[in-house]
Amino acid sequence: MKVIYVINPLTDKGFEQMTMREIEPLVTADVQLRVVSIDKGPASIECRYDEVIAAPYLVKKVEEIADKADAIVVNCFGDVGVEAAREVTRVPVIGPGSTSMALAQLLGHNFSVVTVLSRLAPLIEKIALELGTTKLKSVRAVNMPVLELEDRKKTVKGLTQESIKAIEEDGAQVIVLGCTGMAGSADQLKNELTVRGYDLPVLDPLIVTLRLARVLIEEGLTPSRLTYPPPPEKERTGID
Repeated sequence: MKVIYVINPLTDKGFEQMTMREIEPLVTADVQLRVVSIDKGPASIECRYDEVIAAPYLVKKVEEIADKADAIVVNCFGDVGVEAAREVTRVPVIGPGSTSMALAQLLGHNFSVVTVLSRLAPLIEKIALELGTTKLKSVRAVNMPVLELEDRKKTVKGLTQESIKAIEEDGAQVIVLGCTGMAGSADQLKNELTVRGYDLPVLDPLIVTLRLARVLIEEGLTPSRLTYPPPPEKERTGID
């Protein structure tokens, strides 16, 4: 039995239940999924400040569960703490932002990300830049806080409106959901776009990333130790 841990880099326990509900269909006889949250930090990730506060506790949680996990998914489109986490474990640690955008560029000439708040556009553009993709056409926002995304009807309505703008005004040919709190909305969004004559892929970043985690486990692949060597031994204080 292989175990994939999904770490929410936030403290809202209600988000754990929502996450498990959306990923439960991916549970199989040979793969178990577990969802945990960081012990301290922000209630949601909506800015750089939130990411900085969450990252140390995310890495600490990775250290706590690494010996029980075969792969770890950080459940935030901003890939909070992913690279630092790779230095403290040999277990594959992957994030939805870079994973879903890497796949999106294989499925169309370009893609757009539709996220929660417009203030997140520079953070998403930074991930695309670090990924090395030139295919990010635009970042659109539904302007809904993360903790309001459970209103699925309102979420899909906003996603549909902004996706149409991305297609018609920006020329997007693939749509990526820009927040893992939107998990479960991709199929509904694709249906809404299809009935309007737009037949294009819509990527759910959390689901895509979990499927990649399975591939990494099956192939025995882990991040390069040349890129992510263990941290040097030294005294470190500040994280209790």
